[in-house]
This record gives sequence, C-alpha cells and structure tokens, in this order.
Amino acid sequence: MCYTAFMRCKQRFLKYHSLFYGLICLLANVLAMFSADLTNFPMPDTEPLMQWHRFLKDHAFVINVLEVTCYLVPIILCVQYALKAKDREENDPVYIEVMVHLPGAFALRGIMGWVCNAVLEFITLVYMRIVHNLDIMFILISSGSSFLFLSIFTFTIIYFTLETLNRNFVLPSLYPDGGISHTERQSLSSIKSIFLFYFFSAGIFPTAYLGIRLFFTKRYNLVIPSYSDFLFIAIQSFVGLVMTRLITGYFQKPLSKLTDSANEISKGNYDCKTHICSNDEMGVLGDTFNDMAASLKEKEFMRDTFGKVVTPQVRDYFLDGNVALGGETLDITVMFCDIRGFTSLSESMAPKDVVALLNRYFTGLEKCISAHGGVINKYIGDAVMALFGAPVRSEHHAADAFAAAMDMKAALVEMNKGFRADGMPEIRFGIGLHSGPVLAGNIGAASRMEYTVIGDTVNTASRIEGLCKTYGKDLLVSESTAAALSENKCTFVADAEIRGRKEKVRLYTLQS
Repeated sequence: MCYTAFMRCKQRFLKYHSLFYGLICLLANVLAMFSADLTNFPMPDTEPLMQWHRFLKDHAFVINVLEVTCYLVPIILCVQYALKAKDREENDPVYIEVMVHLPGAFALRGIMGWVCNAVLEFITLVYMRIVHNLDIMFILISSGSSFLFLSIFTFTIIYFTLETLNRNFVLPSLYPDGGISHTERQSLSSIKSIFLFYFFSAGIFPTAYLGIRLFFTKRYNLVIPSYSDFLFIAIQSFVGLVMTRLITGYFQKPLSKLTDSANEISKGNYDCKTHICSNDEMGVLGDTFNDMAASLKEKEFMRDTFGKVVTPQVRDYFLDGNVALGGETLDITVMFCDIRGFTSLSESMAPKDVVALLNRYFTGLEKCISAHGGVINKYIGDAVMALFGAPVRSEHHAADAFAAAMDMKAALVEMNKGFRADGMPEIRFGIGLHSGPVLAGNIGAASRMEYTVIGDTVNTASRIEGLCKTYGKDLLVSESTAAALSENKCTFVADAEIRGRKEKVRLYTLQS
C-alpha cells in the first residue's frame, strides 16, 4: 500500500514537473516570436521580394495551418520523452537518465517548431525557384539567419532555465545524496561543452549575425531604424549576462559545498557529504569526494580498531609500510607480569566475572605501561608481556620499564580497593624485568604475522618473573636492568640459576 502511494506520488511529481518544464518551453518560444521582427533582415523593394510577399498573402491560411502544426511537434516530442520514465522506480537507471537529461532533451525538442518552419520555408522557396524562377538567395539567407538565431535564442533560454531548476531544486529533492554522475552524458553535460556553447551563443553568433546584416544593408543600400540593432544588442547582452550568472552558479555553489565538506573532513568529521546533483565534472567530483570521505571513515575505523587489537605503536609500525617478514636487533627491556594464584582464583568465579575482573586489571596496567612509552606486546592468559624500546626506540628503556613497574604496583593497590568494594577477590602479581638484545620484527607466515621480539632476553625476563614466587617478591630485575638505573634504587636479592642458562643471574628488587 505504501509502495503504491509512493509510486502515485512519484508519477504525479513527474507529470507536474514535466508540465512545468513544458510551460517554460512554451514561454521561451513565445518570447522568441516577439523577438522575430528584430532578427529579420530589412527587405529591399525588389520584384522577387514582392512576388514572395504576394505568395505568402495568397496562401496565408495554409501556411498558418502548417506553422501551427509545426509548433505541435515539440509538444509531442516532449511528452514522448517524459513517458520514458513512466512506471519506473526512482533509482531505475532509465528514470535517473530521463530526469538528468530533461533540460537538454526539452530544449532540443523545444526548438523543433523553428526547425520545422525553416524546413517548410526552404521547401516553399525551392518550389518558387523551380516554378516561378524566383531569385531566392536574399530571402534564403535572411530567413535562414533569422531561424538560426531564434532557435539558438530559444534553446539557450530553455536549457539554462531548466538546468538551473534541475540542479538547485528537482534533482536535490530526488537524490539528496548525489550519486548520479555515472549517468551517460549528453553533448552539453560537461564543463567544456557548456562554456563552448556559451562562447558561441553569446559571442560568435551575435557578432556574425550583425556582420551579415550589415553586409546586406550595405549591399542593397538599405536604411534601417537605428534602434533596431541597439535593441537587438541589448537583448543579446541581457541573455549573455543571465547565462554568465547561471553558469557561475553551476560551479560556485558546488565548490562552496566541497570547501565546507573538506573543512569538516579536516576536523575529523567523515560523515559529512557534499550534495552535488549533476552528471558533469562537478557531479563526478562531488561523488568522488563522497566516496573518498566514506573511504577515509572506513580507514579511520579500521585504524582505530587495529589500534585496539594491537598497541597504537605497533599499528603505526605496520601502517608505515613495515609488513615484510624479518626484523632487526634492538637493545630493549622486556617486562613480564603474572597474577599469583590465578588458577584457584578463577575456579571460584563465574567465567564472565573472571573476564570482567581481567579487563579492569589489564586496563589499569595498560595505562601505566603506555604512560612510560611501553608497548603491551601480548596477553598470555592472565600474564602481560610488555616491551620498552621497541618498536619505538628509546635510550632509557630500562628506566621507563622500572617507572612503569612502580606505577603498576601503586595502581594495583587502588584496583584492589575497587575489587573489594565490588565483592571481587584481591589480586597479587609478580613483575620481572630484563634488558638486553632481541630480534624485533614481523614473525609468522606471509599471510599471518605479528610484531614481536624473540631471543634469550625474552626467555630470561619470563624466568625472572617466575622467580618472584620463589623469593617472595612482587618485583625482580636483572643485573643488566639494575645497572641502567640510578643508584640506590635497587637492592641485591640473590644469584639465581635460570633454566636454560649456564651462568647465574644476579637479581635485584626495589630498595626498601
């Protein structure tokens, strides 16, 4: 029912829209008729012209009937064109094409009355030449020039009036989001063609017409009223001024819209669209701009989402073009942080409560780590592996890691207060820090890789974190890390044996 009502509304819109455009075509032709006397060449009093006037007078009724019939041709052609969109859906390519090309189609059909009359008069003149041996050259040039001018005059008024209405009112109401630039172009549906037509109709043709008229007045020693040419020039200048104003609007308004939309894009508003409804270069530019905005929005969404799956530093590392397998040797500090007794803790809680607790816990740790330039490389169950000095290099990575560990210890105290208030168990953790060389880069397969670090430094950091339970400490650092810190920050704990290493590792903790 709603669809039927919509189709009726759309058909009424097309009907009244076409009638209104047809009325404009009629008015343009009427205006051209009133201008016809200004375009006729002055006629010399010669026998051929007298004979031609007698012929027109003797056959006035038949000629008038034929002229009226000629002016019915545009009406029939315009109605036939509008019917192409009947019963079509709004997004049907045929319907879009009809609506977009309506100004040019109606303008071309609107001058068919003048064309038919010109053809009819030419046939009549040829008949007079053959039967009565009438010298038709002057009449042919005068009438032909007049018909040509009136046709161009009528076409110009119809096309630019309808095109202005189409661009500013009709098409924006039908297609507020644009997207009609893909429609096949007519001969005038381009900036180049519009300006060439403007140059011809407002410049070349009036000059040529006045030149021919001047030639014949001199040739036949004719005297014409001085106001005639001045009035003709005034009308032509007015038409040229109106055309200039309309053509300026064709490009000024879309460019203003593009400028406003570009400013919104620069502010990060990727939802903005520029509503340019035409199928010329400006329409293509508008649709391309909207596609670009949509693409930027999608890329920003992917960039933001990617920055949540991996840390922003790793995201930027990949987006800078570092997508090849392999890596480089860097001197960094690796941190491991693990929850104590997590297995027993999770057994007493529902899975969703465990996830909620871990999310709050990891959020607190991430703030501390990122505040000191660290990067969380991965979450391993309840454990965190963080890097300081990769992928963003740092000369003081050990100090950054140690400061982050201090903040994590303080943050855990505050988080436990919140956990207790919400009826959740408190958390204890152990942190292990070790500094040394690693191979940092993209590890994996060509189709699935991740940025990580590998090497003895990583394994040692993990083992040091595991020794926190052995020595009853919540923070242990290796000698290489402690050596990079300022004095009196760490105190010696023990020389520990670490599986996989022949030499013992000297361990330190925060000085009490």
